[in-house]
Amino acid sequence: MNIQSITSQIANIDRDINSLEKSIQSIESNISRKQKEANDILTKMSKEKDLKKIVNYQKDYNKKNDEVRNLEKTKTPKSKSLTDKQKKKYELQSNLSKEGQKEREKTKKEQKEILSIQQQITREMQYQKNLSLHSIDIFKPRENKYDVQSDNYDVFISHASEDKDEFVRPFAVYLEENGIKVWYDEFRLQIGDSLRRNIDNGLKRSRYGIVVLSEAFFNKEWPQRELDGLFAREVNGEKVILPIWHKISKNEVIKYSPIIADMLAINTSIFTIEEIAQQIIDRIKH
Repeated sequence: MNIQSITSQIANIDRDINSLEKSIQSIESNISRKQKEANDILTKMSKEKDLKKIVNYQKDYNKKNDEVRNLEKTKTPKSKSLTDKQKKKYELQSNLSKEGQKEREKTKKEQKEILSIQQQITREMQYQKNLSLHSIDIFKPRENKYDVQSDNYDVFISHASEDKDEFVRPFAVYLEENGIKVWYDEFRLQIGDSLRRNIDNGLKRSRYGIVVLSEAFFNKEWPQRELDGLFAREVNGEKVILPIWHKISKNEVIKYSPIIADMLAINTSIFTIEEIAQQIIDRIKH
């Protein structure tokens, strides 16, 4: 039952209640008048000495009492109907309150969804803007700020290409926007570059290696080679690997690499891209 239907029913019942209250008020007024007339007859009868007149007064008195009783009988079902109508009105008002609460909650939910969509659109617009800027940078001459022969990096991102769109690209963009120097292939590789030499260079010149572990990651050769390179640095005593689990469970990671499964990781199913990036930024800066 919707709010409009309930409101309409309440309006109809209000009209019935008003009609019943007027009718009952009229009956009660008649009862009061008849009772007063009966009392007046009793007063006259108590003062009368003539027997014949007393008998007539008695008849009039009995007649008035009969009229009062008849009026009471007429009033009783109307009073009951009024009580029922008032009870029904209370129930409808209670239902109206519940439906109103549902509508408010629905509106609140819709507003949150709209806000979420607006935020997603804002992020997507910012992402497209950043992607456009980085796309331009890729085609700049070798002497630009991304010269892989001279730059050092805060982090190297090892990942599978299948995870770029959903996680890795916006994650890398967010890190760079917040002052972290990132070796990420779309930022650093230029047309004609040697893939192996540039990746080796990025691994050597990065303080940390972020490894985005996923099912696609473990099914690709290049990402696992990058992981091997990071493990080589770990063997030499450096703590460089920062694992991120993307749509993968610990049991699956154990199946592929028990060693890396034992490392403390961040899970994309628990944290947002911004929250994950902030944890990495805190680790690097502190």
